Amino acid sequence: MRWFLIILLILVLLLVLIMITKLTISIIYRHLKDDDLLEVAVRVWGMRVYTFSAPVIQLDDTSLSLIVREEQEMGPKKSDKTQAFTINTLLNDFRLLNDLVHHVVGLHQIMKRFLRHVSLKQLHWYTAFGVGEAAMTAQLSGVIWGLKGSMIGLLSHYVKVKQLPKLRVDPRFQEVITQVSFSCMISFRIGHAIVAGLMLLKHWKQRPTRSEKDAVQETM
Repeated sequence: MRWFLIILLILVLLLVLIMITKLTISIIYRHLKDDDLLEVAVRVWGMRVYTFSAPVIQLDDTSLSLIVREEQEMGPKKSDKTQAFTINTLLNDFRLLNDLVHHVVGLHQIMKRFLRHVSLKQLHWYTAFGVGEAAMTAQLSGVIWGLKGSMIGLLSHYVKVKQLPKLRVDPRFQEVITQVSFSCMISFRIGHAIVAGLMLLKHWKQRPTRSEKDAVQETM
């Protein structure tokens, strides 16, 4: 009985430790002409536990697909693979997302409640561009500034912004160029993510089945 209580106590302490542990996610994206880099790193207690990197993102003109070479690292395990995303793949992913949005009751409230516990520690967003025409470049510069401001305003409405985002737009009036450098760092406790995941699962199971939908449509 004594050993059972000790083991139970250890399990409870481990569960509490997991629930209060913070997860830090760093996202980096860089684009210059035909060169792209996307990197996502996950850290726990300051240690990098997972890394996703896509150093090559290309558009295949023949098949109209997006070719992504992925490199993943989780602890000692490493993997390297190449994936092709076609229009059909993207449409299928969009249908799944649309199904999730429309059939999970209270999805907005679940996500809003979770995002309240997310902290934005830093955000750097640099954009340099030029279309070869000074007047058009100047107009687009104002549009880009407006989009960035709107997106940051929307983001700050949902998450805790710990550091003022650093935004910059660099119009190149005499060049034809697109350059983007984006990096951000967010953190949240694993416990809050687990609770949000369980709530999503619960509401997803409560969604109406296809037969129930058909029955409703027949009565209308």
